[in-house]
Amino acid sequence: DQTHLALTRAWANDAELARLMDRARPVAEDEHRAWFAGLQGREDCRYFAVVERGVHVGNVWLWGIDTRHQKAEIRIVIGDAGARGRGVGTRAIDLVSRYAFEQLGLHRVYAYVLALNPRARRAFEKAGFSLEGTLRDDRSVGDGYVDSYLLSRLA
Repeated sequence: DQTHLALTRAWANDAELARLMDRARPVAEDEHRAWFAGLQGREDCRYFAVVERGVHVGNVWLWGIDTRHQKAEIRIVIGDAGARGRGVGTRAIDLVSRYAFEQLGLHRVYAYVLALNPRARRAFEKAGFSLEGTLRDDRSVGDGYVDSYLLSRLA
């Protein structure tokens, strides 16, 4: 909700997190508010705050929900540095996966993880995701390219 907007934008504009999430440019405040308003009523995504002990530490979301093929992409950011490396992301990934299967009736959830983000890959694997393949030189970063991993979990 509105209480999570400031941190969500700060994380999107954090240089290191932006690199890990493959964000191309900073997000302006008016653009961020318009994006948030646009989430309301959408059927192709579900966006959740990750809250630990009453503190907003990240976000996890289902993107590109495809009811015909019963699948969706999972994206996540744990923006609070103090929450990283403690299993918070793994738990959030597992919870949103179960939500996708049990509440939305999806069959498959998947994620793209940049090779430069091994922590994210481990979190998805600990949450029951399997590596499906490597997309070689999939993303342009700085003066070179980086692989992306495709991981998935079935209901």
